[in-house]
Parts: sequence; structure tokens; C-alpha cells
Amino acid sequence: MPFAHLVGIYPRSEKVVELSRSVDRGRATPEALAAAVEEDERAVIALQREAGLDYITDGLLRWQDLLRPLSSGVPGMEPGGIVRWFDNNSFFRHPVITGPLRPTGKAVLAVTNLAALAGVRWKAVLPSPFALAALSENRSGRSFAQVLDDAAAVLRAEAQALEAAGCVYLQFSDPVLVTRATPDDIPRARAALAAVVTGLRARTALHTFFGDATPVLPALVEFPVDEIGIDLYATTLDGTRARAAGKTLLVGALDGRNSLVEETGALVEQAMRARDRLAPDDVALVPNCDLEFLPWDVAAAKTRRLGEAAAVLRRG
Repeated sequence: MPFAHLVGIYPRSEKVVELSRSVDRGRATPEALAAAVEEDERAVIALQREAGLDYITDGLLRWQDLLRPLSSGVPGMEPGGIVRWFDNNSFFRHPVITGPLRPTGKAVLAVTNLAALAGVRWKAVLPSPFALAALSENRSGRSFAQVLDDAAAVLRAEAQALEAAGCVYLQFSDPVLVTRATPDDIPRARAALAAVVTGLRARTALHTFFGDATPVLPALVEFPVDEIGIDLYATTLDGTRARAAGKTLLVGALDGRNSLVEETGALVEQAMRARDRLAPDDVALVPNCDLEFLPWDVAAAKTRRLGEAAAVLRRG
């Protein structure tokens, strides 16, 4: 049965954006901003439920970027300088690793609205261990292999804590594998992710974006997760002989980097084409990346369109 869900950070409302600026200028209180963020979180959850999405997030509205909860909350690392977020006109603070990383299992829960997610099947989004290690600046004097092992241990603790808190779906996001990884990186990334997910009860996914997944698709299918995701705006499936048997395919057919709202029929066609090409066990319609680059109203319209397309696919 086709599914649909979001894959990352949702945009903040104009109210929250303005309050954030006012707090920085001393014209509003942090308490007022916190209340507005929670209002946005509940609105995003309600929108996803209304749209009929299968796994719900709180919008990750307390996240400055994919890596910040970990760089701010894990001993042994800290937020570093501002770096461009791949080929987007946006930026993130790359983590700086200063020593051995100490797993706590508390970093992501600290920015998750568990109260608002009560009673729904909710998902969490984390960087893959390889993405976390590769996108960090290593000042610890330790090898990349040691940093990667540490990253896996950190994410293992976070995943276990999220699962214990009621999370039923864990997505590991990795744009590095499809943009700058070498052939030698693939088995290291696979082993690190295995160290995170082995024994978990939650459904697991590896979602790639910002790059063409075709060259690494045969390897991605071997990763120890239930689902693999591809960015159809960066991936050309024509001519590929890869198959996704045994996996659910996350079809990134909704463009998170374009304000044009896709037609329902076009999303359905993209999902069916990907299913025919790669022969997965099932498909899920998802955005290719976070929707945070879009205005709030555009993201809401795209979210509704995602649900409509999934409903059409379910009806066959």
C-alpha cells in the first residue's frame, strides 16, 4: 500500500520568524517565541493528519539544521562556522569534533514536542552516521574511522531513546552519499548504519537527496533499512538496471526547492514510473528534501497534494 510522509524540517510561519527577530533585538520574550513555535508545531501536525499522511512529524521547527541538535547536545562536538548547505542558497553550522563523542540519547528528544505527537504514529529524522561524520570538522586528532564509530554510537543512543518515547519510524538523511562519497565510503557508511539500526523495532529508512542516486542504487538497496529514498529532481532513472526488491522506495517526487505546487496526477505518474523501473516491494511519496526553503502556505499546499496523490495510488 503506498504511503506518504514528510522527510525533514518544515518552514516556520511568518509569526515565528518575526518573533525570532524581535527576541534577537530584545523586543519580545523567549517565552512568547516558544509559545508561537508550539502553535506552529501543532498546526503542522494537524495539517499532516488532515492530508492523510501515514507518519507524522512535529515539523522539526526547533531545529536550525539537520546537524544542530547533535552538535549542540552531544559532548565532544560543538557548532562551528557557517557553511553553504550543498547547492542551496542556505547555510548550516558544521559540527566541530573536539574529542571522543559521548552518547547521551537526549539531544533529539530535547527538540521534539512529544506532547503534541501523543496519539499519532510519529517519525523522527536524524542524519546518517556517515553524513554526521563527513559533514563535521574533525579537530580531535582521531581518525575518520574512529569519528564514524563515535557517530554511530551517538545515533544508536538517540534512536533507542526516540523508540522508547514512542517513535515508530526512524529516517536517516544522507545527502553526502549521492553528492561526494567515494566507492570506498559506501561499505563504511553501510556498516555504520548497521551499528545504529540493528535490533530496533521501529521502521527504518535511508533517504538521499541533492544528488543522483542512480550510480549508488545497487549499493543503497543493500543497506540494512526497510526503506530507501531518492531525489527524483536529481536522479535520472532512465537506463538503470538497479532494482529495489525487498525495500519500500521513498519517491522524492515533490520538489522542496521549487514553489510550484505539483499536480496530483504528475506525482502519481512519477511514483508509478519509479515503481515500474525499480520494482520495490512498495512505494511512499515524499518530498525530495526538507520543505524549509518554501513559504509556509506553499509548503502546506504541497503537503496536501502529497496526501491526495498517495490516496490515488492506494485506490490503484
